[in-house]
Amino acid sequence: MNFANSTVSQKQSNAERLMRCIIYSPHWLRTILLFVVKSAFYILTLAWGFRRCSFRLTGQCESLRIVERVTEWLYAFFLCINNNNPNNPAGAYRFLFVLHMNNEMQWSSATPGLLVILIDQSGSMLLPMESPNEKETRTTFATKAVNRVIDTIIQKNFDGKAPKNRCFISVIGYNHKVKNLIAGYLKDLDENPIRVDKVKQKISDGAGGILEIDKSMPIWVEPIKEDGATNMKGAFEMAKEIIEKWISDKPSNPAPVIINISDGVPYFNRQGEEECKNQTIEVVNQIKAIDTADGKVQIFNAMIGNGTKALFPASKEEISTAEGKFLYDISTEIPDSYKGAAEKNGFSYKSGARGLICQCDGVELVGLIDFGSSKGQGDR
Repeated sequence: MNFANSTVSQKQSNAERLMRCIIYSPHWLRTILLFVVKSAFYILTLAWGFRRCSFRLTGQCESLRIVERVTEWLYAFFLCINNNNPNNPAGAYRFLFVLHMNNEMQWSSATPGLLVILIDQSGSMLLPMESPNEKETRTTFATKAVNRVIDTIIQKNFDGKAPKNRCFISVIGYNHKVKNLIAGYLKDLDENPIRVDKVKQKISDGAGGILEIDKSMPIWVEPIKEDGATNMKGAFEMAKEIIEKWISDKPSNPAPVIINISDGVPYFNRQGEEECKNQTIEVVNQIKAIDTADGKVQIFNAMIGNGTKALFPASKEEISTAEGKFLYDISTEIPDSYKGAAEKNGFSYKSGARGLICQCDGVELVGLIDFGSSKGQGDR
């Protein structure tokens, strides 16, 4: 199927403009709808097959000539429009199509991304961090990382006097209650922090050590001050509702990302631990089944607390605690498209690795949140 001379109905910046491109696929086509609106003839078609080239990458694309060069399956919706314009027969046909990608789509003002951060605010988060490098409570540790990453995302997308709205961020806190702590596009968040503090920020010294620097830090999320249970299931249910509405309103946008920060397993409604785990896994599996034009919803988890360190494990054998193994079960496998973002944050992972880090320090937690979201940001 040669679209080299066709017009792609897609808003793009000059830097992202597509070159001449050919899709070659032994696909099956099925016309599902024909209709006429205002003298225009529409044909909506589904297509399945192999995809050789990506419509999100710039440069010359080639036709597929050997099977070994097949990269992945192609899923596409094609809309052929005939405007019946006798004065312009060459431009009478236009194609609008959406490709099913493998989490390759970048955030943009036209197609903003959705980042949902879940923060455990249960009573155990009032305990001190066990790492010798972290001398604060778990809840303070987690909220500092979230505030820093929100600020980093805003700064990465700043354009002149204000950030571009390339992302919508929702932060959900959970203990016995589940609360949407903040929600908004980048410009709204930049203009409406709770306050601005002077803080010590931990950064890598480039030689394996950690430095502290003074910085003005906007605060959007604050540490908890009271005890409570761990209704992780309810937090994922709220995230699921937000994601489903987002995809319904913006079906062609990048796949949403969830990042969950916790020190343990779910506990709610005075139920047994296994029952709470199973109910939470059921909700997470429903989220994992959600499909978008860009691929599956991605779920990352960060465990803070006891146990040995594990960065992006590919099996449960790499994890020392039951809490970590549970979070492994509710983490998605990291797509290949995230490798560049991993390297930029000082991470690496092998094939089959899950989006999970256990017993992380401050730099690693910030790195995970930035890594989980930065694939969608690209280099701005």
